[in-house]
Amino acid sequence: MSKFMTFCASVSMVVLLALPFFIMLRSRVRSRRALRKFWDRACMGIRWRRRYPDSPKTEIREFLGILVDAFGFRQSRRCCFSPDDRLMDIYRAVFPPGSYMDNMELESFAMRLEKRYGIDLFADDCHDITLGDIYEQTRRRAA
Repeated sequence: MSKFMTFCASVSMVVLLALPFFIMLRSRVRSRRALRKFWDRACMGIRWRRRYPDSPKTEIREFLGILVDAFGFRQSRRCCFSPDDRLMDIYRAVFPPGSYMDNMELESFAMRLEKRYGIDLFADDCHDITLGDIYEQTRRRAA
């Protein structure tokens, strides 16, 4: 085999090995940009307290803790989510259209909700469901 052929084979191998890395990196950059709309917010606790004045802060924090755990966010990020945020908007921020990866965050969130509250997130169409809608289901189940 000629030196040129060996060189081409080496370059091809490097490109093939690096391509998945660059695809993943591009997806992470797009995801961080999309998540910025949540991370740049002031604490949304006041919105939760206004919408659910009878709910103890600990219950709201527990619910949001389940969300951030399922999505792999830091616990300190739980205050960034509003009851008006749609679940699919959060999912699409993590996995923008065209993403090639899915770590089953929605399924993990659904399993944790079912285990903790006994609710089936996927019983209804969840494309337009908000975090407030889901939280209300957890409250009805607890009552």
